[in-house]
Amino acid sequence: MGVDRDINFEKVAEATLLVRAGVPFYTTNTDRTFPTPRGEIPGSGAWLSVITTATGVEPLVAGKPLPYMMELALERLGTKKEETLIVGDRLETDIAAGQAMGCPTALVLSGVSTKEQAQAWRPKIDLIADDLLALIR
Repeated sequence: MGVDRDINFEKVAEATLLVRAGVPFYTTNTDRTFPTPRGEIPGSGAWLSVITTATGVEPLVAGKPLPYMMELALERLGTKKEETLIVGDRLETDIAAGQAMGCPTALVLSGVSTKEQAQAWRPKIDLIADDLLALIR
């Protein structure tokens, strides 16, 4: 499961029935919201909550904040953890994943998490930038 911009009752009902029947339940991430120019809208985690509430089953998380996809990415890149910067806009998934991997982290403030939240985050974030452009300058 992930973000579906065409979600509807039929899809939610079918997913519920499949999970209740024992079909493995996976998700890409647990982000509750997704930032847009107009504000935050439901993300993958919001839709997950519907299925977990209806089934009592928690999904296997393939992506952030768990390490599986990040480990594959490092393998494909052929880089070491300490030389791979993990960049994200959300503390509890992006930054937490990078820190769990032992990679340096950078938070961009153009998404979900705020500067105040970032400054209070432990362990400390390596870089905080207003946006991606400011990060690469």
